[in-house]
Amino acid sequence: MERFYKKSTADFYTLIFLLSLSVSTIVLDYKYNQITYIRSVINDLIVYPIDRLSNLPRSFINQLIEESNSIKNLELELEVLEKENIYLKIKLQELNSLRDENIRLRKISKASTITSKKQTIVKVISNTASPNKRIVSIDKGEKYGVYIGQNLIGINGLVGQVIETAFVSSKVILITEPTHTVPAVVDRTGANILVIGHTNSGKLVVPYAEMGIDVVVGDVISTSGLANRFKAKIPIGKVVKKTSNRDKEFSEIEIEPFEKVGEMSELILIWDYKPKDEINE
Repeated sequence: MERFYKKSTADFYTLIFLLSLSVSTIVLDYKYNQITYIRSVINDLIVYPIDRLSNLPRSFINQLIEESNSIKNLELELEVLEKENIYLKIKLQELNSLRDENIRLRKISKASTITSKKQTIVKVISNTASPNKRIVSIDKGEKYGVYIGQNLIGINGLVGQVIETAFVSSKVILITEPTHTVPAVVDRTGANILVIGHTNSGKLVVPYAEMGIDVVVGDVISTSGLANRFKAKIPIGKVVKKTSNRDKEFSEIEIEPFEKVGEMSELILIWDYKPKDEINE
């Protein structure tokens, strides 16, 4: 009981002291401006440092969280930028490809006007349209007015002719097919010859030319227009070899085509010439 009394008395006197101090501070603050300076000093020297120290852990944690979020955001932005970079590189390649294709098609169109006043550029959609013959498929057919026997050229010379048409595609037999013949003429002399394909797809031959035919290496061979199958004066190739067989009394002439016939991705249909007879495969 005595201990409790002593404790209560001490608390009472402490309360009285604090109340007196508060009242005194209020009175002094009201009457004298110096108390403001004292309060400022106490705030700067005691309260502010304590407040800063107490906020350090929270500030440190908040800073770590912000930096972590910033790193994640930067990683996400970097990932997005990398994807955009890849996409733009692909688009750039496509644009470069389209530009090159446009230049190539312009060149083809310009060159083909020498042979024909009207022409259509077509794309080769299959190089293996036949299992045993050199026949390709193109992306134009009856819908576009393509007809059997229609001649196809490249920018340098003859390529082949249409042998079969469907609604949206056609088949073209190449001049390098060994079973296919092209009535031709030697430009220098006017001598008529028959040019056929060879087992070697990179060359053409005249297998049974007359022994005394006036043909020399370097002569240019063109279509003659005979048999009404090809328009006349379409370049075919140049003579690269002539072999005479005196026992059998004939000469064999080897011709290098002006076009890489089996490797072309675009061909040119010409419209100002139509064969009288349809061509069969």
